[in-house]
Amino acid sequence: MARWKMIAIVILLVGLGTAFIGIRQVYQLKVQNTCVVGFTKSLGGRASFELRESLHKQRNRAIMGIFLGGIGAGTGAILLFYLKK
Repeated sequence: MARWKMIAIVILLVGLGTAFIGIRQVYQLKVQNTCVVGFTKSLGGRASFELRESLHKQRNRAIMGIFLGGIGAGTGAILLFYLKK
């Protein structure tokens, strides 16, 4: 039983860590580097499009990290609750 509890705790901690990293990435994407954004907008066209696409992909990865972290944390919590009985 102790081995399963350790596995559940590790799953819980990894899930929480993944969710925390995703939340931090979403926050970092909201605070953009104005120098880089201004430079790419001044170049126009392809550079501006590449920046938007890059930010969009990063945001999707961050949201997926939050989602998977929540699933991992929930799974770890359910395992701990189940093993407690």
